[in-house]
Amino acid sequence: MKIFPGASLLWLSLFVGIVTAEESVPKTYPVSVEVIPEAFTKPVPESVKDLQEMQDHLTSLIPRLKECTVNLQVGGAQGSGVIVSPEGHVLTAAHVSGRPDRKLSVIMSDGNRYRARSLGRNKVLDASLVKIESDRTDWPYCSMAEEASKPGDWCMVVAHPGGYQEERGMVLRLGRVILENPWMIQSDCELVGGDSGGPLFGIDGKVIGVNTRIGESTDLNFHVPIEAYTRDWERLVAGEDFRTHSGAYLGVSGVVKQGAPGMEVTKVYPGDPADRAGLLEGDVLLTFQARKITSMQQLVDLVGAEVPGRSVKLGVLRDGETLEVTLRLGMRWD
Repeated sequence: MKIFPGASLLWLSLFVGIVTAEESVPKTYPVSVEVIPEAFTKPVPESVKDLQEMQDHLTSLIPRLKECTVNLQVGGAQGSGVIVSPEGHVLTAAHVSGRPDRKLSVIMSDGNRYRARSLGRNKVLDASLVKIESDRTDWPYCSMAEEASKPGDWCMVVAHPGGYQEERGMVLRLGRVILENPWMIQSDCELVGGDSGGPLFGIDGKVIGVNTRIGESTDLNFHVPIEAYTRDWERLVAGEDFRTHSGAYLGVSGVVKQGAPGMEVTKVYPGDPADRAGLLEGDVLLTFQARKITSMQQLVDLVGAEVPGRSVKLGVLRDGETLEVTLRLGMRWD
């Protein structure tokens, strides 16, 4: 059986009953499974038996994942999130929760509503942490993956697109990881409005990412990798509002000479954004997004504060003439 891109949407109807069924299942703390069916280890399902095996696996997982996946409401906006500790810590996207110390409402899968507060956020990577305001220490929660996902891994988005709807329940999308690095995951699990902040699960039921951006096609869906949360967990819990490098890439090296303006370009890496924009060795970079360039490290920091794929403007001095160069930042993969 050949599965083409987006084909999972065609046979996702097999799983509709999973999402809408109100099954009574015992809570499992944390939600995850140790044994993965063989069908998920193949490049594509090869038979009806494989599809049945996949359906049975998801049927056993979804009711438990459902308990951990929540709807978040803040001000007049809403998004999704996932509980990852028995104390009620919720992973979401920074653009959903907003600044630290904001009041939110958390709506569970059964419709119960609880007060919550935003803790820390990484504004560049769009990672945020929320805490349910309760002394309860037995919230249903999902484990965060210990290892990064890999291209080709099966994955699934479970969230509340459009907001919490009791009659509909959650919506499941099954797909594959397309690209992964320390700053971003791309998948073909289609996202729509309201999915932001919701969990991207590995097929073992562990959280591997959080939904952040919707692309222009069904295979351009972006997620914050789980490392963005585990790596800076203490900062998030402490309520820190911080930035880290986004993974954006310019593709030059340079030196700042004493008494000279800007940074002289000593190397332009072939095929990278700077090369494609026509920058040359010997050019002097004066500004990046209207900020004066004072060192190579400062330039790295300025680039890292931008989102990969964003168009930026450089002020360049070449042969005594000042130029403005516009280019689209690339993405580091190491």
